[in-house]
Amino acid sequence: MEPNLNLRLNLLDNYSLSTKFPLSIWSRLLWLVAGDELIFIHSGSEFETQQFSGAGWALEFNQLFVVGFVERYPDVYNNVLMTKRISNVSMSLSAKLRTEMNDLAILLRHAQEKEQSELYLQAYADLILLNANQAYAKQNGSA
Repeated sequence: MEPNLNLRLNLLDNYSLSTKFPLSIWSRLLWLVAGDELIFIHSGSEFETQQFSGAGWALEFNQLFVVGFVERYPDVYNNVLMTKRISNVSMSLSAKLRTEMNDLAILLRHAQEKEQSELYLQAYADLILLNANQAYAKQNGSA
């Protein structure tokens, strides 16, 4: 992805050789294509990847993207996951939400490969993160 957008999307298989995500300035949202869990990892946190075996997605974004996201979606319901400083957060992923997240990841990946405008890339990433934030808010009674 373009470096000035401050986000990147990777296939989770790219991390299969590593047993943990290293400390990083990038926050990460992970899910398996056929899984039932979303994992959010704040920047500066490590995460053991053994529980994630199989095809999946890793959306990575830095603090500049987080700041922009919170400015675009100031309601707590939309950004509670991004602003709450818990190192690793696990959320349930329903079949419906999993399908939507996978579809959005495919669209984001396609837009990235076609070198579409940053606005397209940001819109898809925003939708993925809004879904994750709302799943977290519902799970933790913030909705």
